[in-house]
Amino acid sequence: MNNRNALASEAVDPVVLTAIDWMVRLDNGHAPADVKAAFERWIAASDRHQQAWQEMTRALQPASQLQSAQHQSPAQLAVIREVLSAPPSPQRRRLLNGMALVLVGLGTAYLLKRSPTGMALTADIATSTAERKTVILADGSQLTLDAESAIDIHFSAGKRWLTLHAGACIVQVAADPARPFTVATTHGSVTALGTRFMVRRQPDRSLAVVLQHSVLLAAGPHQQVLSEGESAWFDSNGIAPAREDMRSYAAWEDGVLDVRNQSLGEVVDALRAYRKDYLRVSPAASKLRVFGVFQLDDPERSLRTLAQALPIRITHYGPWLTLIDNR
Repeated sequence: MNNRNALASEAVDPVVLTAIDWMVRLDNGHAPADVKAAFERWIAASDRHQQAWQEMTRALQPASQLQSAQHQSPAQLAVIREVLSAPPSPQRRRLLNGMALVLVGLGTAYLLKRSPTGMALTADIATSTAERKTVILADGSQLTLDAESAIDIHFSAGKRWLTLHAGACIVQVAADPARPFTVATTHGSVTALGTRFMVRRQPDRSLAVVLQHSVLLAAGPHQQVLSEGESAWFDSNGIAPAREDMRSYAAWEDGVLDVRNQSLGEVVDALRAYRKDYLRVSPAASKLRVFGVFQLDDPERSLRTLAQALPIRITHYGPWLTLIDNR
């Protein structure tokens, strides 16, 4: 699983969320006496409360150190105020959950973002942030990997089997009737019946897009043939054919993000693999619909274009964190 997605899906201790709330209320230095007294009572009520407060205090330290290393002004408390000081609401609660994860894991997440993942270190072929790679395999097939992708290759006398651990690949399959060519993820497998197709692995499901000829898609107990121009999401429970033409999802091969009525959340997911920092979008902003063509190799320009076209605010905090939220 991609480290950023693993971080975003973890459960957050509600005591930690309460500790963040207290930090927001006390940070301005002008908290009234009754608020300070209530905080002292909360701290004294439980050892776990004290532990959570200490965790939050320590979590700010690595972020500050990272900024100092890059000669940036400390901004970690500004991050908290910017994202979390809104009035109580369901949306704010969702932001609290996400921001708690950022605060608790920001130092580690940033370092992981700047370094190869464990899977990439051991995979047969892998790409780093903002890197695409095309290789010719031993059988003559052409394999292209998107940024932050990792794949293992196993060729034998009876099969050609690729295991996609992260990211996306496009394969142009060389003919070999005696050895089927398959790309597998944890969610299922895609076997070539023709020439060219794409597979993208996400944390909870994978996507198959047929660019030429056809493939056999297998997921759980289900199998389905997809023809040129057809696509489907799949996981261990089954197959969900896409209603629209999703061949634009393979435009990354040419360094382009071709967006046709996708959510901002999907767009941000694609841009993350091309940025060195930790890019986060609020749940509310992630639902906005996007149309357009964006250059993956210039993700900062792509963000500026999005800010001009959508009612969003993009805030950078040093070299390690970018937040996207509604204006």
